[in-house]
Order: sequence, then C-alpha cells, then structure tokens
Amino acid sequence: MTVHDQSFNEQQLWAELPQWQQLQLWWQQQSESQLLQLHTELQHQLRENGATFDPWLEQQRQLDLMPWLVSDSEWQQLQAGVKQRQLLLSMILQDLYGPQQLIQQGLLPAELIFQNKNYLLPCHQLVPTHQQWLSLLAVDIGRDSKGQFCVYADQSQMPAGLGFVLEHRLAFNHCIGELNHSIGKSQLAGFFRKLQLVFAQGTGHTAEGRRPLCGLLTHGKRDAAYFEHAFLANYLDIALMHSADLMFKDGALWLKTVTGLQQVDSLMRYLPDARCDALELDPDSTGTAGLLQSIRQQQLFCANPPGAALVDSAVLLPFLPQLCRVLLNEELQLPGTAAIWCGEPDLLQQVLSDAMQYRFHRVDTGQSWLWAQLEPLQQQQLQQQLQAEPRLFIAIYLLPLSTVPCWNATQGEHQQYGVLRLFGLLSEQHSPAVMPGALARISPDPLYLQHHYSMGFVAKDVWVLADQDHAVSLLQNTQKRILLSRHSGLLPSRVADHLFWLGRYNERLNLVCRALRYTVPLLTSAGVSSFQASTSQQQDSRALVRFCLQANGTLPDSAALSSLQQTSALQQALSELFSLQHPAGLAQVLKNLLFNAQSVREYFSEDTWYVLDKLQLALTQWPNPLNWQQPQQMVRLLDEVILLQTAIYGLNNETMSRTQTLRFMDLGQHLERALQSVTLLQEVFVFDQGRNCSASLMESVLRMTDTLMTYRRRYKTELHPLAVIDLLLLDDSTPRSVGYQCARLASQIQQLPKPGAAVVLSREQKLAVELVSLLQLAEPEQLFDDQLQATPELRLLLQQLHTVLRQLSDSITLSYFSHAEAGKSWQSF
Repeated sequence: MTVHDQSFNEQQLWAELPQWQQLQLWWQQQSESQLLQLHTELQHQLRENGATFDPWLEQQRQLDLMPWLVSDSEWQQLQAGVKQRQLLLSMILQDLYGPQQLIQQGLLPAELIFQNKNYLLPCHQLVPTHQQWLSLLAVDIGRDSKGQFCVYADQSQMPAGLGFVLEHRLAFNHCIGELNHSIGKSQLAGFFRKLQLVFAQGTGHTAEGRRPLCGLLTHGKRDAAYFEHAFLANYLDIALMHSADLMFKDGALWLKTVTGLQQVDSLMRYLPDARCDALELDPDSTGTAGLLQSIRQQQLFCANPPGAALVDSAVLLPFLPQLCRVLLNEELQLPGTAAIWCGEPDLLQQVLSDAMQYRFHRVDTGQSWLWAQLEPLQQQQLQQQLQAEPRLFIAIYLLPLSTVPCWNATQGEHQQYGVLRLFGLLSEQHSPAVMPGALARISPDPLYLQHHYSMGFVAKDVWVLADQDHAVSLLQNTQKRILLSRHSGLLPSRVADHLFWLGRYNERLNLVCRALRYTVPLLTSAGVSSFQASTSQQQDSRALVRFCLQANGTLPDSAALSSLQQTSALQQALSELFSLQHPAGLAQVLKNLLFNAQSVREYFSEDTWYVLDKLQLALTQWPNPLNWQQPQQMVRLLDEVILLQTAIYGLNNETMSRTQTLRFMDLGQHLERALQSVTLLQEVFVFDQGRNCSASLMESVLRMTDTLMTYRRRYKTELHPLAVIDLLLLDDSTPRSVGYQCARLASQIQQLPKPGAAVVLSREQKLAVELVSLLQLAEPEQLFDDQLQATPELRLLLQQLHTVLRQLSDSITLSYFSHAEAGKSWQSF
C-alpha cells in the first residue's frame, strides 16, 4: 500500500466517525507541548482582536482550547425553545406597556409590575403594535445535574456577548484551522446577516437617495464591553455611537458628523434603560434627550427599546408557564429553573426553609442576593425584608450545574461548570432566528456563573453540529447591478476628535522619547557609578529636559526652571518623566495615545491594532523606579516605543483611504510636531540668553529630529545655529521642519468640509495662511547676531508661531468637534 493510499484511507475513516469522536481523536493525537502552543496562540489572537484591553488587570478574558459541542438534536430543542420564549416575552411586554390585560385578568400581580424599578411609565405605548418589542434577546441556559438544558435568566436591555462569540470563532478559525474545517458545524455569518436585516426595519422612512444610518449605542467607558461593541459595530458595518454623539431635532435623532448632522434610522442599545434619555428617564444621566420621543414618533427603530429591562428583572419567571398557555396556547418548550413569587405565604415559608438554594431578587430596588454568600447578620436582615414585604421578592432556584471538559495551561484537561448564552432575533418581516452558537462561560464555582456576568472570564467556543448555515462571512458574491462608489461613510465628530488627538499624542510621544533617548546618555556616562555629569553635559541636557517637561503638559514657573541648574533637580525631573503615576509623565502620554486609539478601534486594520497592542504591552515593561546604573535599559525601551508608534503612522498611511478619517489624524500629527518643534527651538536657542548653543546640543537636536544626515550633506561638519534654524524652522522641504508642517497643515485644511457653498476662507484656512506667511516673511540673517546669539526677531517669530498654532487647534475643535455653533456655521440639512 502506498503512502498516498494509506493517507486516503485514514481520511475516509476520519470522515465516517461521529464528529464528537473526530474531536476526541484529534485531541488524543496532540502532545502537551502542541496544546500549550495552541492555547498561547489563542490568547494572543484575542489580544490582537482587541478582546482584552488592559494589561494591568489580573483577570483577563481567556478562551478555553476545547470547544463545547452541541448535537443536532440538542440544538433543535434549544432553537425551538428560544424562539418560543422570545415571542412570548415580546407579547408580554407589548401588553404591559399597552392594554395591560394580563394584570387586569390577575395573571400578573400589579405590585410586581408597577413597583418594579425596571418598569418605565414613559415607555407606555412606546413601540407601535405592528412591531415586536424584543427584536433581540439573550437567554442564559445551564445544564442541570441530569444534563438537561434549563433557562435561569433572560437579558434584553443590553444583550452582552454577541461580539465575544464572534471574536471567539474568529480566534479559533485563525489558530486551529485544521480542526475547525474538518468538523462540520453551523457558521455564524448567516445570523449576523439577519441582524442586519432587522436593522433595515427602521429605514422605511428614509428619504430617497439618502443612505440609511444604523448605529450601536454604547457607553463612554473603555472596558471589555466597549471593545466588544466596537468589534461588533465594525463587523456589522454600522456606526459606533455615544450619547454625546447624538442630538434630538425635528422629532428625530441626529448624529453629529464633521460634515453636519445626519439622521439616525436604526439603533441597537447597549446602555441601561434609565441612562438612555436624560429628559424622560433619569435627568442625572448623560443620555440623549429625545431618544424616547424619536422612537415614539417612529422616526427611529430601536432593536431593544428602553423598558425591555423588565424582562431582565426576573419578575416574569414564576409566571411564564401559565402565560405561555394563555397567550400561545401551548406549553413552555424550554423549561426554566424554579422561580417563586414570595407574595404567597406558603411559598415564602417553603423558600425560607431551603434558602441556601435560592437567589433572591427585590423588584423595587433591583438588588439581588445569594443567600449562601451572606453573613449571618445579612441573612437575618434579608429575612426581615422578606417577611415585611414578601410581595416585592422573587426567589430563583440555583441550578445544580453539570460540568464540561476543559483544558488550560496550568491544569491540563479537567472538568468545570459551564453555562450558555443564546441569542435570538425576532421581527414582523422575517422568521425568528437563533444564532447557531453561544457565549459559553466556565468556572469552578457554579454560584458565580449564575449570579455574576464578569467581563474577565474564561470562555468556550460553542460548535453546533447541525451544520445548517454554510456562510462563513458577511461578504458574499452578488449578481445584482452595483453602483460604483467612493463614499467612505460618515465620520462622527467624536471619532474625528479622537483621531485628531491620537495624532497629537503619537507625535508628542515620538518627540519626547527622542529627546530622552539623547538626554539619558548625556547624564549617565559609561563607568560613572552614580548620577553625575559634567557642567557642559548638564547645560545641554537641561534644555532637553525643559522641552520634555513642557511637551508633556508640565508648565514650570521660572523658579522651577531655574532649579534645573542642579544635578539633583535634573534627576528628579527625569524620574517624574519616567514615572507611571505622574500626570505629565511619559507613561501618561502613552496611556492617552492608547485611550484615543481604543476609542476608535473600529477604524484600524488588524495590523495596526497588533502594533497598538505591542505598544500597550510596553507599559508593563516600564522601569519603575528608574535604575540609573543601567541606562541602557531605558534607552532600549525608548527605542522600542519609538519604533512601534512610528509603525502606527506607516501602517495607517498604507491601509487607510485618503479621507477625512486619515486627514484629522494627519492634522493632529503635523500640528503637534510644529508646536513641539517650536518649543524645542525656543528652549535650545532662546531660553539661555548670553550662552551660545554648544555643538553637542545642536548635534543632539539634529539627531532627535532625524536631520543630521541632511545637515551634513549641506554643511559637512560645520555646526552653525543659523543653519540649524534654517533647516528645522524655515525649510519647507524637510519633513521635520516647522515650515514643512505648516505647509502640510495648509494643504490638509484646504480639504476639510466647507460650510455649504461658502467662498470665503474659513477661520482655519486664515490661520494656516498666517502660519505660512510668518515663515515666508522671516529674514534668516536677522535671527542671530554676530556673536551667534538669538535676536529678538527669532524670539518674536517663535512666539507668534506658537500662538497661531494654538489658535488653529482651538478653531478645529470648535468647528468640527463641539458643534457649539452648528446652526450658524458649516452644517446643512
């Protein structure tokens, strides 16, 4: 038998095995080292996708190496049960926020609804009768000790986990492609395509010729949930929105963009109900005033409208079996864990006799307790509340969860408790759908799984072996006629603001790191056992340290600047620059850069995010405290940071279209480089009057601006301050010069959105022209006297440039980010 025949026979035998046996066989064929390598690659892939976000967190979300398999028969049961449950809950909400017949008929206790924290009176008749209340629902399911599926919670307010499921599958596809492709399973893309169709419900009122605008409303906090939302919005090709991005006008919700206000048609909400609308719900929140009114007037479709959180409160769980028989005339297909309304005395006593097995929920406050985790005094207090106001409590029986096989680097193969979160879609235009996969969480503590939803958890990819959907991507072939377009999509003002400051912080980080890279060696000569330096080295390094302090936002007074004459003061200043805690330190600049990058995660390619992730990891290697005996460690770290943050611009220039997205980041970069270069020249040539700039300091300045080679080609080895000023200030052909930055700013500002058909120059254009004019009118020979001292003309020119650059930054912010004068300036409707 040939090797080819033997291989063919093995493949045939493999294909004939049940899929769970194929997985088991593959697993047995892997060595411990191979499994460890795959596990490591899987976690790295999550980081590269932006799934984890903070290197300082002890508990990051991890993905277990063993997928959770769901058979075809099990999936049919789950799918039918979730579809029925979503339809039932949607009908209940439609009644409770409408005619309220269920309360009138005594099927639901009135006090449980009207005293419920999550029942919102302003949402009465919010959703029209022809729409489903629950277009999107998450159902939490566990296996009981007998292995049977059982529902223990529903989530409709913020159905978290959709983006995580997508990230997990993509990570598996990337790292374990061999196993992934050999086992037939249902893919996820079909579900997300149907989710896009659900969003299309809200575009019926869209004017002809206008592109519908759909969005995902998230919070402003940068955490794992935020990155999930950014990842999901990017995959679905919808806008990621904050409340501050939106405004209510003419009965509709509008998105603030750099080209004006654009009407929002559909929304998926990941904000708590009360924080969605500061006008009708919680006035102390930062929600968008008018959101409810825009839904009410059918100007906005919301997939999970405010008020749906009533489902999350567990208040309906005890009554669902009976409500299913009344509303659907059938039995509840997917059983739920035992849930008891404590308003009946006999049931309350039954619960208290076995309280250790229950989770208690109070509807008017939204509080929840696990009896088993309470101290004796707390248990006594809770019992008093139960006996005093029993009709406000729901008791939910804790599932005796079964275990699933797992694998990690520390324990190898072992068993842990696991739960599933399934996602369902419902609309009046399309048949119900359940995503053929789930968010699976595992833990050694079954109580933790049923009581907490933490962003730092261990997850499993769930494979549904029904093999019903073969679409593996939202991208698909089309036979339809297509209109060519170069439209790059809308750019929200908040996104433009983050991109602008990303450019500024990235350039600031670059220049400060370059300055420190040449300052540290000046103050730590080889062979010196302590922090010492010669007088000339101190004088040269003092100018660079002053520049770094001011570049990072520290504006010292004259007394503080004078104190830098002492070696100890220079040491203290450098220690602050390298401090992780100092608000103006180098690490803080890096954190600000990452904050702005993470805020616009959806605008970066995978390669760019990979570099950003590496830059983020540099924070964990930061020298703290500084070790002046090993300056090479600091220099190497600075070199690495410079390399990584320079790569960000290189990748973006290669991957991002030449649109307003890249333009605002480019504006931030060149404006910051111009500002910091002017500051550097002030510190080096103007600050120390009466002292000539030393050759070593001029050489350091040329090196840190990457212009030493250009200078030597022009002037050989002769260092002259006028030649340096001409190269770094006036020469508009040198990429590091102020003149080049000003010319680039003028060119980019010329292409910014204009106020309609206005022919007059904008304020930004006027300031850019002023910058270029200041440099063109300067007389180089008048900038230094015969003793090579800076003249008042140089001081005045640098001050004027600094002032105009600051004004330009403020003007861009006012015109494109704040919308303070939207009705009078450049916006049109």
